[in-house]
Amino acid sequence: MKKFLPLLIVLILCACQSSPGADLAVSATPTATFVPTLTETPSLTDIPPTETPQTPTVTEPAFQVCVPLEDETMDSLLLILVNPLVIPPFGKDDGHHGVDFAYYRRGERESIQGIAIYAILEGRTVVTLEDTIPYGYAIIIETPLSVLPEQIQAALLDGYLPIPEEVVYQGECPNFSPPVNNGEMSVYHLYAHMEVRPGFAPGDTIACGTELGTVGNTGYSSNPHLHLETRLGPSGANFSSMAFYETTYSEEQRANYCLWRMSGHYQLFDPFILLNAVD
Repeated sequence: MKKFLPLLIVLILCACQSSPGADLAVSATPTATFVPTLTETPSLTDIPPTETPQTPTVTEPAFQVCVPLEDETMDSLLLILVNPLVIPPFGKDDGHHGVDFAYYRRGERESIQGIAIYAILEGRTVVTLEDTIPYGYAIIIETPLSVLPEQIQAALLDGYLPIPEEVVYQGECPNFSPPVNNGEMSVYHLYAHMEVRPGFAPGDTIACGTELGTVGNTGYSSNPHLHLETRLGPSGANFSSMAFYETTYSEEQRANYCLWRMSGHYQLFDPFILLNAVD
């Protein structure tokens, strides 16, 4: 019994001591666990709104009138106006069908001869004329009335007189057919007495300010000047030529002249209604 008791005490003391594995588990430093960082998803309120493309504002082109002569202004035209408009009755070819611009000396220029002539409005070429009486080398350009400002349209239409059923013509006018009038009207502007025949064909587009030619002394003219006519009449005029006062001219030339000048279908108005219509 005495031998067994010491052995029992030794076994009890060994059982109370910690095992090496237990000591390692307690004292070991825990391995860190990797937790990925999540990217923060922005809320809808944090996202800037997508910009809506701006639709460009369409601006209607401004009505444009251009000075008809080189080195002049709208104001200075009155200083060189040498022959004003005098509108005759229907059937008559007297008075003065348009306005004339001329000078003998102006600054360094000794004459108006040869200076550039410009289109006062955009439009299309109706006809260019040979050197015949009275216009000499000339061009007629048509501009639809509808492109002009409404107040000018109204003023021109208000001044357009009813055409008599019968017109007594001054001179021997051949029979001609009146123009077809479908209710559309145009402004016609004629530039006459040019140095040479303008190099445009019927139907050519003309921009405001296009150089049409140069001032000359052709046709029924006694000195270099620009003769400018403006008329209101049915759209779509179609003149192949026009001339008068000489027996060598064809019947068609004379008929076109009478239709243009005296019939009342293409009625004169003061060009300064257009020339003054600028700011």
